[in-house]
Amino acid sequence: MKLANHYIRLREQYPHIAEQQPHLVHLDELAAVLGCTHRNVVLLLKKMQSEAWLDWLPKRGRGQKSALTFYKPAEDLILSIAQDLVERKDLRGALEQLNVSSPEGSLRDSFHRWLTGYFGYSSEMQGSKRFDTLRFPLTQSLLSLDPATTNFRTEAHLVHQLFDPLVRYNRLTQTIEPHIAHAWEVNETRTVWTFHLRKGIQFHHGRELTAADVKYTFERLKRLAAGALYSWVHRQIDTVEAVDPITVSIRLSEPCELLLQYAGTNRASIVPAELCEELGDRFALAPVGTGPFKLTHLDASMCVLDAFPAYFQGRAHLDRVELWHIPDMQVQDSERTLESFQIIHNYRLPDEASETWQQVQQPGSTCRFLTFNLLKQGPLSDPALRGAVCAALNRRKLLERVGGDAIYTADSFIGHGHGSTAPEAEPLAYETARIRALLKRSAYDGQRLTLCTITHYEPDALHVQALLQEAGFAVELKLLSVEEFKSEQRLYADLLLFSIMLDNDAELRLIDLYKSMQRHLEPAVKAKVSALMEEALHEPSSNRRSALLQAIEAHLTAKQVLHFLYFKRLKTIYHESVKGISLDALDWVQFKNIWFKP
Repeated sequence: MKLANHYIRLREQYPHIAEQQPHLVHLDELAAVLGCTHRNVVLLLKKMQSEAWLDWLPKRGRGQKSALTFYKPAEDLILSIAQDLVERKDLRGALEQLNVSSPEGSLRDSFHRWLTGYFGYSSEMQGSKRFDTLRFPLTQSLLSLDPATTNFRTEAHLVHQLFDPLVRYNRLTQTIEPHIAHAWEVNETRTVWTFHLRKGIQFHHGRELTAADVKYTFERLKRLAAGALYSWVHRQIDTVEAVDPITVSIRLSEPCELLLQYAGTNRASIVPAELCEELGDRFALAPVGTGPFKLTHLDASMCVLDAFPAYFQGRAHLDRVELWHIPDMQVQDSERTLESFQIIHNYRLPDEASETWQQVQQPGSTCRFLTFNLLKQGPLSDPALRGAVCAALNRRKLLERVGGDAIYTADSFIGHGHGSTAPEAEPLAYETARIRALLKRSAYDGQRLTLCTITHYEPDALHVQALLQEAGFAVELKLLSVEEFKSEQRLYADLLLFSIMLDNDAELRLIDLYKSMQRHLEPAVKAKVSALMEEALHEPSSNRRSALLQAIEAHLTAKQVLHFLYFKRLKTIYHESVKGISLDALDWVQFKNIWFKP
């Protein structure tokens, strides 16, 4: 590679000289370009000549010029080096090579086109065995694979591959099923839950899982609970006791009918006590679980998961999954994309490809919504102005601007699978005259409103900001990191834009949302929501809980402190050669069940 870099430097020094065109040059000049002695220059030129990159005809005598002829375009060599680095799993090195050697975008585009073809399914014989690999590109970097600290859907999906919780939710039967725990029971007061663990479950580092690991996991989650997803569950857990090596008892301060659901989430995946304690914060990037895959490599460029042969639910069909972080991956045309992948998330399937491609779309979806911060003293304390904001956010216009074939109108969290891609004509409340009347009634005189969200949702926030500005509001955008948004910083804004995933864990997520919203509700609304949530958490009937959650939603929308924007449904398309497709709680394909028919 050093020789190639020398050639690239030399070739780029003479961009005006075409290939196969001799050029006369002094040896002193070449030594200056390559930064070495005459003797080393001669050695380098001879090596390059043996590679057929150039031709060099030296002339003897001081001051004589030698004939130098280039044969190899620098771009070809740069691309070859980058491809070689990729084959050696050094994506960062490949991208750095492109950035240093070739500032032009055309070469990077060529590299990305080649790289796109490198992804997908590959199979090779290793001795007498077939080794199957699936490669995915990722546009987001992985910040944490610790179940307790993940923030994004991709991270949560990988946690699902690396770890296991006590129980799991079955989509088909809509029931909670045994997983690490093969059985459980609850006492008459529904405050003590006892879980009986399977024997022989192995962590990736070889130790058997015991009740002590479950106890440690729940106690650790309670320590880290501040501001985290479902932190309210841990405030109701008094003690966790390892009764014996395969029995765990969780005692609650009061009944919580969502504890069993929580025990089946990725967040509550069981971690190895001694290793997690030893690694501390480093566990986030060196996770060890009991899942069907184990982490064997992770850096800024790539995450590699290898099948865990001792997995208690059966070995995965794939041998390896590689996820490559490519933030500026170019979007290819549909034909090229379908050639290069076997499985694609959130991709619109062309009509002509329907014969060889299948599509799965589950009820799970994300909902974007807006809440009003009534903790902040300002113009939005007036219900008429809040009504004007809601009226200004014309959902038909919003959906047109957001675009996509999986976007739906939203008017409720409950029963969220019934949205429409073609919203009806907007009623009178959304007309300009109605908005102006509401503004006039509120005596709004142009005060600046702050719209706050996380950086991840900036595109959505820009659409909301534009609609409000077009209606006559002065709106500034405030972007925060996820951690900043969890803190008090968001409470300095007037409007909060966020998203909720409505999947298997919908009840937990809604309670979590309403708990969070209580921090910026006015006292009367806060008291009503709190009473309804307490009743829901004590209610064993799922139908009754659903009705109580619907009542909370109706109260918040009636008071105009919650405004729905739209749903985005998640889907996956896959080639007919891919077998074993099933989806997990986040609508990602489960790697464990995938196999390929040659």
